[in-house]
Amino acid sequence: MSRMSRMSSTANRYERRLSSSSTISAMSTPSDNNFLENGRPDSSQSSQSSRVVNVLRSPLQNHSSLIIAKIEAIFASMVDVLAEEGEALSIPYRRRTSPQRPLGNLRFPGRNLAEASKFTQMVRIMELSLDALKFGRLITKRNIYYQNPELFKSQATVDLLVDDLACTLDIGRNGLNIVAASKGLIAGPLSLTMADGSVVSFASDHDNTDSIPPLGTIHQMDFANTRWILVIEKEATFRTLAACQYWRNCAHGQGIIVTGKGYADLATLEFLHLVHTLRPQIPFLCVVDCDPHGVDIMRTYKYGSKSLGHEACTRVPGLHWLGVRMDDIFVAANCVPSDLLDVQSPQRSDSQYSSSSLTGFSQTSRNQASPYSQSGAQRTALESLIQLTPSDRKTAQRIFQTIVGVGEAFELELDQEEAEQMREIQVMLMLNMKAEIQAIDNRGDLSSWLDEKMGIA
Repeated sequence: MSRMSRMSSTANRYERRLSSSSTISAMSTPSDNNFLENGRPDSSQSSQSSRVVNVLRSPLQNHSSLIIAKIEAIFASMVDVLAEEGEALSIPYRRRTSPQRPLGNLRFPGRNLAEASKFTQMVRIMELSLDALKFGRLITKRNIYYQNPELFKSQATVDLLVDDLACTLDIGRNGLNIVAASKGLIAGPLSLTMADGSVVSFASDHDNTDSIPPLGTIHQMDFANTRWILVIEKEATFRTLAACQYWRNCAHGQGIIVTGKGYADLATLEFLHLVHTLRPQIPFLCVVDCDPHGVDIMRTYKYGSKSLGHEACTRVPGLHWLGVRMDDIFVAANCVPSDLLDVQSPQRSDSQYSSSSLTGFSQTSRNQASPYSQSGAQRTALESLIQLTPSDRKTAQRIFQTIVGVGEAFELELDQEEAEQMREIQVMLMLNMKAEIQAIDNRGDLSSWLDEKMGIA
């Protein structure tokens, strides 16, 4: 048998095994979305209005057997090649960054040393994942790297290959029982009962905050008197609010504060999605910088990340964007009436604004600021404005293309929220300005501003 015919035969065997596993999946295994629906409170133990919610784990266990079958099918196909004295082993492979491309292969020996190394790395990751799935354990990506740093060379290599493996198998990363240590932080009246019986409370009276634990380790959530959930872009702002216990002292009752430290990682997105699914009646609010990256971060929480398109449970569709917006800056500076910022139409591209109108708008803003120059708070708000960078403009363009592209693809009109997002981006581009969260409050925290905005929202 020729080398090509052996490889074709092996590929066909794997496809048959994988097809069989997929058929079983379609018939008997709940999807990730169904898992979260099943993760709602058990009606026999608690109602939707109860403060305590049980997170059921049995659907995930059923799902694990299917993933085990998929990984074992890959290993079995390689054993077949060895038994037939084939010339090359292969692993099906699809990059997370190119999920629409046809399934490719990693081969050993490959076309070059890099492919052979990647093959060996992927085999090791599959071995560790298979072991974790069979014994019901969770392993971290960091642990995978430190088991064999000479093989993987860097943590980034492990991160990339784990996500690629999940994309190849068409599952979420957590389905591999591989998790990342979350960079997200929480403060508020929330306590979690873990699978091992321990309890983690985030209602500290001190300036202590805790990281978000992996979803697979959570057995029960106690929301206590939570009235709202606030997602903050920046860790510094989060820690300031946590230190003054804003979650406890808010004028609108107690709430939970969360930060993903910029662009949120998968663990933070999945946690927020789960909380929103379990408690959809609790308002989800978001505060980000007044710049295109801030809008993009907010959109990542609300609509999910394009780079995590294969991860089904990363969206919080009910998220409400509090700010910071450009009119918040000018209201804080008391220099421009808010209605002046109502640029004509969200659909109008910034290229339609002439340079003269841009100059006129900016000059008007600064002229109207002069009567209020005695106020330190007002002066600080104006001085906080800085020019957009090329990266900011590139991000703004990408957001425009995403919003307009989705609307055209499905022949949909812009909803109010996306129209507001486009309007805000247009204002930033027209003024060539941006500002950070701290611009709206020079007293060191956002308490007063948040109380006011929550009252309006």
